[in-house]
Amino acid sequence: MSIRIPFQTPDGPQVSGGKQLNTPVAQPPQAVSNSQTENKQTETSMGVPQKNKGNSQGGCGGDNPFMSFGLLAVMMVVFYFFLIRPQQKKQKEHQGLLNALMKGDKVVTSGGILGTIVSINDRIVTLEVGDKTKIKVLRHYIQGKQMDNKGADSNTDSGRKKE
Repeated sequence: MSIRIPFQTPDGPQVSGGKQLNTPVAQPPQAVSNSQTENKQTETSMGVPQKNKGNSQGGCGGDNPFMSFGLLAVMMVVFYFFLIRPQQKKQKEHQGLLNALMKGDKVVTSGGILGTIVSINDRIVTLEVGDKTKIKVLRHYIQGKQMDNKGADSNTDSGRKKE
């Protein structure tokens, strides 16, 4: 079998090129009415029998639109429980930590600075990071309280005052 494909070269004249194929030509399928194709077994090109239901629609829903809606609803529930809910819980815990900060707490900032709270107001926290060295940071940049080597809070409840 020979296939000829005309194409134009960059110089302008049209050239016809082709390639000789040595493979046998497949026979066209025989015409079968729709009533005969319904629920009959046909063979694929690999010779594997398949059930032909006459439904050419793809996807997981098929004829039922509620199946695709149900799948979408299940995916939304999974996203809520694995992504949205844990993030909201973590955000609430951090907000609770920020609301419980008091003067004298030893904290860590999100930049990794360790310090002791000297003064605190609704937006700004003043930390003492060394001998007479104080810095001001925004309250929401406090990542958490410092832990001692044993994994417990290094802060004690005695002698702390909230401003």
